[in-house]
Amino acid sequence: MYRYLLFAALPLIAQMPPLDFADNGKKIAVQNTILAKVNGTTISMLDVKKKMDMLFYQHNANLSHSNAARYQFYEKSWRPILMEMIDNELILADAEEKEVKISDAEIRETLESRFGPSVLTTLDKIDLAYDEAWKLLKKELIVQRMSWWFIQSKAIQSVTPRSIRDAYQSFLQEHPPYQEFKYRIVSLRGENLEAQAKEIRQLLAESGNSPELLQLDPSIQVSSEFTASDLEISESHHSALSSLSPGSYSLPVFQKSRADHKTIARIFYLIDKSDHPAPVFNDLSSSLRDQLIQKAMVQHSQSYVLKLRKHYGFDTGFLKEKLPEDMHPFSLQ
Repeated sequence: MYRYLLFAALPLIAQMPPLDFADNGKKIAVQNTILAKVNGTTISMLDVKKKMDMLFYQHNANLSHSNAARYQFYEKSWRPILMEMIDNELILADAEEKEVKISDAEIRETLESRFGPSVLTTLDKIDLAYDEAWKLLKKELIVQRMSWWFIQSKAIQSVTPRSIRDAYQSFLQEHPPYQEFKYRIVSLRGENLEAQAKEIRQLLAESGNSPELLQLDPSIQVSSEFTASDLEISESHHSALSSLSPGSYSLPVFQKSRADHKTIARIFYLIDKSDHPAPVFNDLSSSLRDQLIQKAMVQHSQSYVLKLRKHYGFDTGFLKEKLPEDMHPFSLQ
C-alpha cells in the first residue's frame, strides 16, 4: 500500500551560496531551498527550475540561449509551476495506488519527439541530465494518463447535445442579430417649419443627391456621417431609418429640442444598411462544445485535486505564509 503524504515545510531562503547556470552574457542564479515534501518526494527550487527548463525549451526553443528571456520566464512561472508539481505528485501517488504503468518505449519516444534525435546534445544545452529528463517525462506521461481518465474523459461525457443547444441560446442572447446603419441627419429650425421641411424633403428625394449642398443655408444643419446598429440607436431614429433603402430620405420627424424646447424637423438620409445575422447553430456547435469541455475540465480538475489533497492530508495554506509576494529566488547577474 502506498504510504500517505509526508510533508515538511522548511525555511524557504537557505543560507547558502546561489547556484550559477552560465550562458553567453549574464548568468542566472537561483537561491536553492527545499519547498515541500509530498508523499516522500522532496521538491526544491532547483527541481522547479529543471521543470521550467523543459517547458521553456518545449515552447521557446528559439530563445534557449537567452538568459534574459529565461529569467523572465522563471520569475513569472515558478509559483504556478511549484503548485502544479505539488498537485502532480498527489496524482502520481493516486496512480501508484491504482498501479498505473508507463512503458520505457513510451518515455523514449516522447524524449525523441520532444528533444529531437540528438537528445543528449539538446539536454546538455539546457543543463539537464538524461536520467533527470527521463524521470520528469515519466511523471508527466503518468499525470497525462490520469488526467485523461479522471478529468478529460469525464468533462467530455458531461457535455451533452442539450448543453450545447443551451450554450447556443445563451450566445444568441449575448450576441443578437442586428442591422447597421450609416446615415446623416438634416435638421431644420424656423417659422412655418412643417411646410419648409416637407419642401426640403421633396427636393432631396427628387434629386437623389446627398444633403451636403444644404449646408449653404444657415437655417439648415447637416450632420456628419453616423454609423450605429439598431441595438444602439434610439427608437425614433430606428423607426425613421428601418423602412428606408440606401440613398433615400425619411419623411420629416418633428421633435422638441432638449436645449431650448423649440420644435426641430429632422430628415434622415440613409447612406447604407447592412444585416448582421446570428451565426447558425451548425457553424458554432463545434466551438461551443470545445468551450464547454474546457470549462468542465477546469471544474473536474479542481474537484479531483481537492479530493486528492484531502485524501493525502495535504494543506496548501503554508504557501501563502512561506512564499511571500516579494520573494525572488532567481536573479540575473
